[in-house]
Amino acid sequence: MRESGSRSRHVRAWIAAVGLLGVVAAIAVATATSSASASPAKAARATQACGQDVSYINKIKDPDGVFKKLPANIQARYGPWPYSVRATPWEAFKGKKPPWKIGLITFPVGSPWLADLIKQVGVEFDKAKAKGLTSGSLVKYIQASYATATPEQQAAAVQQMVRQGVDGILLLPLAGPPLVPAIDAAGKAGVPVVITDNVIDGSKYVVNVWSQNNSPAAAGVAGLVKKGNILFVRGIAGNPVEQAFQDAAVADVKACPGLKIVGTVWGKWTNATATAEVAKWLAAHPDVKVDGVIQNGIMMAGIIQAFLQAGRPVPPISGGGCQGGELSWWLAHKSTYKSVATCFNGFQTAWSEFRILLRILNGNGLKVRDIHVPVPVVTNSNLSVFATPGKPLSWPGEPRGPISGWAPNSFLDGYFNKPGNPKGF
Repeated sequence: MRESGSRSRHVRAWIAAVGLLGVVAAIAVATATSSASASPAKAARATQACGQDVSYINKIKDPDGVFKKLPANIQARYGPWPYSVRATPWEAFKGKKPPWKIGLITFPVGSPWLADLIKQVGVEFDKAKAKGLTSGSLVKYIQASYATATPEQQAAAVQQMVRQGVDGILLLPLAGPPLVPAIDAAGKAGVPVVITDNVIDGSKYVVNVWSQNNSPAAAGVAGLVKKGNILFVRGIAGNPVEQAFQDAAVADVKACPGLKIVGTVWGKWTNATATAEVAKWLAAHPDVKVDGVIQNGIMMAGIIQAFLQAGRPVPPISGGGCQGGELSWWLAHKSTYKSVATCFNGFQTAWSEFRILLRILNGNGLKVRDIHVPVPVVTNSNLSVFATPGKPLSWPGEPRGPISGWAPNSFLDGYFNKPGNPKGF
């Protein structure tokens, strides 16, 4: 364990790094124009500069009039948010008396981020149980394999947990629309379902908590490369936010007229699949130079491995959802390699999302259905804040940072009528 002085210095460095994102967000807000489309597939600027992230800030869909009621500093967080911002029935929810029974549902574990999220939810549950806020054991449904996983299984898991008397559910969805009926039925039964860094736009009772943690990295890499060939590596087809990630990335690439998209593969948000699919593409296109790669989540290490195996130079790869192994590799090659990434870890996600769920159950009055959490932008200049030195590319660790570094309590307070966590937590 680090000494307290070292920990304090690291937290201060993290805060300074996060401050970079505020500059990016401020630029996005200042340059957004009202003449652009509200579609998630299109940028909200009339002119998006090369290297500048997509923004929809002036075209946020606000059918219930709740977004315009948020303070200006909170509205500014939604620059790359491509969905509606809706009212929520949980604002009027009076809460339930603890202890609460909690459920967790996720798609198959294919990354350190998800493994750590699951682990930390268990830690937070036990902490809450020690304070008398939760009871029994954490009820979990973790799908075993992508080969057999379906969104209908997750919907059935929601229904089963409600029947078991669960008071609130954390859910990482495999897909969106098939889950809407189960989520809304749970909500009508008084069971909030909080989405762990994803979005289901069609549900009334859902609570969406999401970071557009790919487009800032995509824009940064596009701006680094400026001219040349771009390969896309996409995530899980049909996942609620995968298309939004892709739409924003395409807009970021199109903002650089010198870039050409030469191919697309699907990595399923796992390094092993990304390595295999990129390797196959490189073997099938031996004469095509790849000047940059845009991937949409936690696959940077696998893509690096594919280029190394092929004996090709590793191009700038967008590090959306960057992980520990690739950050260590990047740090070791910092003198010759440049990229742009966006980082937060599974521990941080679980810490914040668990508190959102407990605040809802406590009757704190959630103001909006949809919460966007901006993320730190990582470049060569602040890489050392996030990277762990000396680890191999295959290291299944995560970015460094304090447990509250994604959405701290002060951040969450702005989304609730009654600030603070339940008493004792």
